[in-house]
Amino acid sequence: MRSSNPFVIGVNGLLGRTGVTRSVTVIGPMEVDLARVEGCGPVTADLIIEATVGGLLVRGEARADLILKCNRCLRAVDFRSASPVSQVYGDRPDDQIGGIDDEGNIDLSLVIHDELCLSVPLLTLCSEFCRGICPMCGVDLNEGTCPGHAETTESPFAALEAWLGASLDLAESTEIGSSSS
Repeated sequence: MRSSNPFVIGVNGLLGRTGVTRSVTVIGPMEVDLARVEGCGPVTADLIIEATVGGLLVRGEARADLILKCNRCLRAVDFRSASPVSQVYGDRPDDQIGGIDDEGNIDLSLVIHDELCLSVPLLTLCSEFCRGICPMCGVDLNEGTCPGHAETTESPFAALEAWLGASLDLAESTEIGSSSS
């Protein structure tokens, strides 16, 4: 039975034929489950499947156009992902080896998804000169200055500094009072 998932490949013709290879290209939609990824275009994977003793070795590259968020201003950023893919499939799957199902199919969707997720940069910027957004009102500082509030130079630690200053003054006055007795 043919799967509707484009990342499920039939490999019956390769099983038990060590050294035989087959090139495949798979194209299909995929959800990339990361907060930084707002969208993912169709994924294209060019792969070589090689029969090995007791299984298969899949190698190649997966590509997709992703839409990411700028870490500073939250604008959409286009990103072209190109990820190497390498996975072993066998009759007895475990944590390191993917499985070949009873119908002689392998599911590449998990390995391709994981490799695409790993290709997403930790820090995405729309430009190296991105100024971000105003922490007070949320205006995009790349488009101009903030309307409606003046720049503040007060430290966010001013209240703590005032409290510590009062505590230090109290401690000094207590020391002076106790030394005079």
